[in-house]
Amino acid sequence: MTEEKNIMETLFKKLDEKSKDLHDENGQSFIENLGLAMEDIYINQRDVLEQSTLQERRKAFQFAYLSLMKEEIIQPNHQMTPDSIGFILSYLVNLFTKNKETLNIVDIASGTGHLSATINEQNPNKTVMNHLIEVDPVLQRVSVHLANFLEVPFDVYPQDAIMPLPLEEADVVVGDLPVGYYPVDERSKEMKLGFEEGHSYSHYLLLEQAVYATRPGGFIFMIVPDSLFKGEEEVKQLQKFIATETEMQAFLNFPKNLFKTEQSRKSLLILQKKDSGKTHSVEVLLANIPDFKAQTQLQTFLSEVNEWIKENHSL
Repeated sequence: MTEEKNIMETLFKKLDEKSKDLHDENGQSFIENLGLAMEDIYINQRDVLEQSTLQERRKAFQFAYLSLMKEEIIQPNHQMTPDSIGFILSYLVNLFTKNKETLNIVDIASGTGHLSATINEQNPNKTVMNHLIEVDPVLQRVSVHLANFLEVPFDVYPQDAIMPLPLEEADVVVGDLPVGYYPVDERSKEMKLGFEEGHSYSHYLLLEQAVYATRPGGFIFMIVPDSLFKGEEEVKQLQKFIATETEMQAFLNFPKNLFKTEQSRKSLLILQKKDSGKTHSVEVLLANIPDFKAQTQLQTFLSEVNEWIKENHSL
């Protein structure tokens, strides 16, 4: 165990130091230089990399990212999906698709690719094909470097995820949705969740895109504001879209202690895209996910989810 920890720490220190050295040399952002540091290890320090597991590499990247965030103020949409959220989402992806050996997964608004990396790591018995869609050029480059560093194949699509997607329909679409307003009104007006007046909600439009990117019968796992269904007219529009296009499966609130403010709290919305004659409505699973440190409560929660799956998705 100590040796494993040492390899992860060695990788973390190499990434951290190299990123800071590169920043001093080229003046680019720490995040950009973290990508270059991963590439340097991948090309020039194979001996260290080959001693490490996928989890050790991902954790080294995660700790380096969190370390570099202390060096510069980063925008909210550059925040990384926390491990605990990534793990529970990955576990549920596995549970809902347990009869599938191969998974085609789209990560919409994928950021650094850390969520995709976590899902890949937590589904070792499946062949996972990852398709990442990200508009930010810095994050696109980081996710390409991360794929090389982990030696996990990512297809990275450098585009606005709300624009038409050049993809075949996926088995699963995941996303940690950035919250805000989408500035391209011409595109919003082409979509069912676009508003008639003013800018539309980007998280609504991304949710709509996620549904379109999923094959009939496939599943959608979206990390959304826990206030998603609170509000007035816009919420009715959202609820109608979800009821028309999908069978809602679950709305699970993440533990409060993962978030700094009430406003930043998130939940996990799980939908199944309708497939005529094959999908059916279920009793929606509504629950609070226990604190991840409360192991007994967490195990009870996971057992309840397993029971729910057996009752509603007998395979």
